[in-house]
Amino acid sequence: MSWLTCGGLALVLAACGGGGGGGNERRGVVWEPPLPVTGDIQLKRLGDTSLSRVAGAEEDNFSPDALVRAAQEIPTDEVSVRVVRNNEGKLVHELREGSRVVLVPSGPNEQVPGLALFTNLIPGIEPDLSSYPHELLGIWARDGQVRAFWSRSPSPEPFETFPSGSATYRGDAVGLHAAVDGATAKFLAKVNLDADFQTFKVKGTVSGFRLSDGSTLDDLTVNLVETDFSKAGEPFAGNTTAGNGAAGSGKWGARWSDSNAGAVGGTFGFAADDRSVTVLGAFTGSVPSSGTGNDDDSVATRN
Repeated sequence: MSWLTCGGLALVLAACGGGGGGGNERRGVVWEPPLPVTGDIQLKRLGDTSLSRVAGAEEDNFSPDALVRAAQEIPTDEVSVRVVRNNEGKLVHELREGSRVVLVPSGPNEQVPGLALFTNLIPGIEPDLSSYPHELLGIWARDGQVRAFWSRSPSPEPFETFPSGSATYRGDAVGLHAAVDGATAKFLAKVNLDADFQTFKVKGTVSGFRLSDGSTLDDLTVNLVETDFSKAGEPFAGNTTAGNGAAGSGKWGARWSDSNAGAVGGTFGFAADDRSVTVLGAFTGSVPSSGTGNDDDSVATRN
């Protein structure tokens, strides 16, 4: 799993990250200067999730064959995302992949070929990338390839004090589904993860898939097979299987997205051997609030 910080964002692209630079140095992380406070990013929550769509793409922009390949491998592409102003002074998301740059208008109805981008930014705020924590999740297509990515701003920091006990994370996933006939559709789903900080193991599931055409995949659960993680809080990766036992394969990757392991984010994929189902997506999850204690408590005291 490869990571690189960029403009206050660290990205995982089916468990991989991307570059960029400039700005002020703080704790070894490259930061972008705060944006001027004028205008805002218009967002609209998707159903009962914490996510809003920044930009969408027609489903036929994404190749089913490319989805299958992406679901079964950990790619090496590097993608960075940050918020900038375009020539008209409006806030937009800037995606960079090598020398390629795409400016994504920040509006819930924007269509961008080859890109579906989502965020948990609070609607109507002025995002200050130097301080306001938020995540970006997406699907990216180019040159016949498809990739999923997850990012957080500010970028995740190393654990200051390693957590103890165990923790359960719940959250949302978004991505693409391809059926046996090759038809593709975006999905929303729910994520559950369990981490044991004594044995350094984590596992989970993605379930409750809802497609953009209104249908559901009630019989589909993707198992995020148990994998090891390090005491340093570094990114980790593992395999995926289908909960119904269907033959197939896939990969998942993630990392803790704050310094006390109170939240997690990553990507996943699974492709059935008979191509009856293929899913590729990104997810974010956090420890549900207990209503007691404070935000500085360890994950063990917030279960």
